[in-house]
Amino acid sequence: MKNDDRHNDREPYAAYIGIDRADRKIDTALIDAPGTNLGHRVVDTKPADLKAWILGVAARFPGRRVAICIEQPCANLISFLSAFEFVDIYPINPVSLKRWREAFVLSHAKDDKGDSRHLAELVRERHHMLKRWAPDDAHTRKLRHLTEARRTLVGERTRLTNRLTAHLKDYFPLALEVTGKHLHGQLACRFLRKWPTLGKLQRTGEATVRDFYHRNASRRQPTIDKRIAAIAAGVPLTEDPAILETAPLATNAIAAQLDAIRAGVEKFDAEIEKVFAEHEDHAIFASLPGAGPNFGARLAAAFGTDRSRYADAAGAQKFLGVAPVTVQSGNSKRVHRRFACPKFHRQTLIEWAGQTVTKSTWARAYYLQQRAKGAKRFTALRALAYKWLRIIFRCWQDRAPYDEARYIAGLKKAGSPLVHNIETAGKAA
Repeated sequence: MKNDDRHNDREPYAAYIGIDRADRKIDTALIDAPGTNLGHRVVDTKPADLKAWILGVAARFPGRRVAICIEQPCANLISFLSAFEFVDIYPINPVSLKRWREAFVLSHAKDDKGDSRHLAELVRERHHMLKRWAPDDAHTRKLRHLTEARRTLVGERTRLTNRLTAHLKDYFPLALEVTGKHLHGQLACRFLRKWPTLGKLQRTGEATVRDFYHRNASRRQPTIDKRIAAIAAGVPLTEDPAILETAPLATNAIAAQLDAIRAGVEKFDAEIEKVFAEHEDHAIFASLPGAGPNFGARLAAAFGTDRSRYADAAGAQKFLGVAPVTVQSGNSKRVHRRFACPKFHRQTLIEWAGQTVTKSTWARAYYLQQRAKGAKRFTALRALAYKWLRIIFRCWQDRAPYDEARYIAGLKKAGSPLVHNIETAGKAA
């Protein structure tokens, strides 16, 4: 989703609609252009009911446009409404609605019907100041859905891996030493499904275990020898039959889920790489250090292709969530991270910034500089992401790939103090 803050040249609207949504119904308030309240209606969220309602609005104002104001997050509803050409959509932050409502309702009382009316009034009086929603291009929308779904799968993989780790520590801790670096990997899952207990593993011939490692892409002989020795010397944590007969059931179940997730992630990776390669800004985001197909695609989805989306780099920094927020009153001043932002995009920028620490000379120097000043890791990475975003914005606006040598030359020309850290790091290396 993206916001279009350009002046709406199709004003005035025939009517203004406020929508307060819930899982199973939406409350709608309708106000015409002069400000007459045309009533409140509750609509079921079933697609057929929503379509009948919006077509009824179209019939009521034939050939005219209407503005709809919705409180975010509302991606599914926006996707549905955007199919109707006569509708302009204004998604707003929940804080904006809260402030608007409390300006007129001093008791702070709220209900769905009232909120729909407040949203309709807000868009009628302030639509020229709000950002009108417009859809991203097809490739960007697909990349956004693909990368967000993949990240959800990876999160589930992490949860299951942690669960499996805790489970094995209770009855088969040696498995954590002999199943490879990643417990969610193919070797580990196959190993645990084949040998879910130490006893079963130790009753297997050494040649069979060695052959298993070879067939599962673990062929370094010193590593295999070390694992074989650990297996031979292993001592059971417990010999309680009640545990040894039931624990393997959970081990097999979790390993099977991790197997399925790994296959799913691989399919997502293949599709993301394919769609990203076809994206018109592929060359820009693929040129960024440490981006690769995954982070490159996530960054492309965050920026989109409309160069008028952000007025400047500062606008992008604020919208994408890496710009800090300063709260000042009298002699009090406090700086904190930004809460109202697309969380996935902010996560993308910060996670990718972490990758650049080992891929970019200046990024590493800047990160170490922040750490030396006492910044915690996450704070330092957010500061690095903030700095990177200005660079990406310029590359995006100019439609030019990133050039590390050119950027460092620019730092030297500007007399940046970061140059000394870069040169020091280079000598140390």
